[in-house]
Amino acid sequence: MDRDTMEYKGFVIHVFCEMIKDGSYTASCEIWEDAAVVHDARSIGRNSATAADAKAAAYGWARQWIDSNS
Repeated sequence: MDRDTMEYKGFVIHVFCEMIKDGSYTASCEIWEDAAVVHDARSIGRNSATAADAKAAAYGWARQWIDSNS
């Protein structure tokens, strides 16, 4: 499993990416604030052609969630 982390507007976004059975990629993410998980999302970027595409979809989704909920 490929993992990555970034900060956005005081939140920390952890993205987890993995290849699924058909050879495409899916990602999930956790959004943290003040050392606690505030949101956990699964299967973002499902069926992405590359791991980079799946991670980009997860980061984009997380940034939208943060913008809408902060």
